[in-house]
Amino acid sequence: MSSSRVARRYAKALFALAREQGVHDGVAAELAGLRAAFAEPRLQAVLGSPMMTVPRLLALARELARTLKLSALTANFLGVLATNRRLDQLSGVCGRFEELHDRALGRIRIGIRTATALSPERQQGIVRAFEHLTGSSVLATVTVQPELLGGQVVDAAGKVYDGSLRTQLDRLAREITSARTYL
Repeated sequence: MSSSRVARRYAKALFALAREQGVHDGVAAELAGLRAAFAEPRLQAVLGSPMMTVPRLLALARELARTLKLSALTANFLGVLATNRRLDQLSGVCGRFEELHDRALGRIRIGIRTATALSPERQQGIVRAFEHLTGSSVLATVTVQPELLGGQVVDAAGKVYDGSLRTQLDRLAREITSARTYL
């Protein structure tokens, strides 16, 4: 089974339990903290290693739960992942859980990439446009990428809306080089 299918399956199960218990907001916050902790590449390598035994993975899960003061549900979930040797899938599970949580709250996340910093008014304008387009509330993350030269690229709901100057110039260059010669 692919890792994305595994992550989706575990996330759905955890979300169903969290929602049933009325703690999905708290679990979402805990998973965000865990995702940050598990982002360390060396930790990922250790978790995926066949040298890590289930008892060691369980000990790691217990220590993380204690250190981060996780709820019983999240701590037990970590234990299930450890027992099934799936702790290396935690980042994907967290991402899928976040999507389910956002959908339940009627919101989407968008990524705005821009060549220069956006004014608060411009950012709000983009957010309002996507709220109108999707009918959902929008949480935006802005990243400055000078190589775009100008304009913005918005990643929303699996689609890319590219209004960057870099893309426009690339498209123009392709048109010029592929055009027939009229002389």
